[in-house]
Amino acid sequence: MDFEKLNKALYLKAGHYKFAKKPTDFDRGYMKISDWINDLCWYYVSKRKALDADMDREFNELIKVQKDKILALEPSEFKNGLIKAIEDIG
Repeated sequence: MDFEKLNKALYLKAGHYKFAKKPTDFDRGYMKISDWINDLCWYYVSKRKALDADMDREFNELIKVQKDKILALEPSEFKNGLIKAIEDIG
């Protein structure tokens, strides 16, 4: 789910209720849930960013381990191909 897109859409829809000249109970109820969903969206956006950072770190560690194994090989064209492929990704 695209939480940022959902948050933006809800923000646009909530404007009418947020700036009502004479807020009704309906307006207050709408805003209560809208604010709650907004907080929920930002919680999951933050959680996803943290997860992405963890996955990036794990990926880079695995690449480093593999590169260290490759560097331990005897010199050869095959080793050079492995090194080139590893270096091309980052």
